Amino acid sequence: MSQATATQAATSGAGVPCPRCQLPLIDPQGLGWCKACGYCRSLAESEKQAGAPAKAPAKPNTLTATGSALTQTPRWFWIALLGVAFIAGATFAGGHYLTLKPLERALLTTVQIGAGVILMLVGQFLGLLRIAPEESTLGFWDAIFPFRLYSLVFKRLPSTQTTVLLGAWGVAAIVSAAIFVGGLGHWFTYVPKSQAQKTQSAR
Repeated sequence: MSQATATQAATSGAGVPCPRCQLPLIDPQGLGWCKACGYCRSLAESEKQAGAPAKAPAKPNTLTATGSALTQTPRWFWIALLGVAFIAGATFAGGHYLTLKPLERALLTTVQIGAGVILMLVGQFLGLLRIAPEESTLGFWDAIFPFRLYSLVFKRLPSTQTTVLLGAWGVAAIVSAAIFVGGLGHWFTYVPKSQAQKTQSAR
């Protein structure tokens, strides 16, 4: 570099002093080099950035994560949940607030359990019809004893959601009737007693 060029560069950088020797930097907007002590600002800044600690990752927002999980939950799940809640609530109200005689209570429970079984069977047959063309090993009895059928149904959701919905509602109807209404023991009163029991009752 010629003396004239160095003098011009020093003059242009007169407003930016070297942090070491306070002499003007050459090319202050670029390298920021000091001819006197050899300081280079761009090199110093690069070393400083390389040695800076990594920024800690931001903590996840619990509310945001929960909201995201709710929005990603499939629609069939909410439909099934609402149906189960409705069936359980209606059955509880009927068994708790209605004045039912033992026969009426037993009859109501029996009818609701039967309806729940029918719902499950309908859903299982629909699932069988949907999956059978793809699974040649499925047969009629898989709709009656649906252990293998349901594993295939869950793998094909949401296209098989009808089977899941009817199955969930059927189970809810059966369990709710047995817990909230009950009275099935009344049917045992119609079982004929043995002769010995009849004689003992007469005494």
